[in-house]
Amino acid sequence: MERLQNFDEFLKLRYKPLETEFIKNLARHLNKNISSIRKFCLEEWKKSLAQACEIQRQENKICAYMSISLLNTSLLDDKPILQIDFYNEEWVYGESWARYRMSADFLFESWRDFKFAALDENFYVRSKIFPVEIKSLFWGTLDKIIFLFTCYAKYFARRLAYYNEFDELIKAENFYITCGTYLDWQNKLFAVLPEIDLLNPDANEETSFRHLNKKIFRNKKFSGLNLRGCYFIDCVFQNFNFEDLNLADAFFLRCRFISSNFDGVKIAGGDFWECYFRDCTFQNCTADSAETSEDADEYFAPLRMYHCFLLNLEVAESCNFENLVQIDCYSK
Repeated sequence: MERLQNFDEFLKLRYKPLETEFIKNLARHLNKNISSIRKFCLEEWKKSLAQACEIQRQENKICAYMSISLLNTSLLDDKPILQIDFYNEEWVYGESWARYRMSADFLFESWRDFKFAALDENFYVRSKIFPVEIKSLFWGTLDKIIFLFTCYAKYFARRLAYYNEFDELIKAENFYITCGTYLDWQNKLFAVLPEIDLLNPDANEETSFRHLNKKIFRNKKFSGLNLRGCYFIDCVFQNFNFEDLNLADAFFLRCRFISSNFDGVKIAGGDFWECYFRDCTFQNCTADSAETSEDADEYFAPLRMYHCFLLNLEVAESCNFENLVQIDCYSK
């Protein structure tokens, strides 16, 4: 290949293909090793919670945000770090009152090879394209790395809720676990929020990450809402309509759906555990999985159903359910 002499051409023909392949390889690595990565992260986060609880016992602190951040500058020493900060309601506008650091090596096993390939002078004319210009592109790649990690971490961050250390943490009324870059963008992984009426939410009220327990909904509908990451436990939906919703990453446990319809629902990453469906229909629903194309705006786990009863369930061709995972389900 002739050496590139123009930075824009280098970005398009050399850097972008390398970056795309690197991110794909990272996604494959995360998929293959998710069990060990999950175990490592949860153990470290559990330690950070224990440390925060100890500070709370000594000082009058309250926690509204547990923020997990990749420290980009840690890559300068080739020792990638994830920093966990605990904030009050002011979040990053205030000072963190507890801090914990953990290794992020599991995200950067191929980083040195990627950097070497990007800076390989056999592919560009150094008098025309400077290494410092190429290095400036690394910061955007780091954003993609931590963003991809958030797409996987959201599925196990909620397991922290089962730990005593999480229960002991003194939380604000609205509590969030977030992940992203330090003092910059953060994606929500999990939240503990007060219960609200999702059928009649107040204007501009956040409806995602809510928990509903033992609710009975008959002849009603959720329409045009963002119910992403919501938890529904022991709820009953009878003659109920789910219309034009974002139900991505929602979790349903022991819920019953009778003569209910899902129309225009984004349900990627959803989990149904021990649920009962009878005479229900799905149409115009999307369930994109982690195998989506590289230009997708986010990665999701496949839609999953565990130990569910599916009786007279109708799924229209307009639904993308080809990656649906069913485990020990009964259908008729």
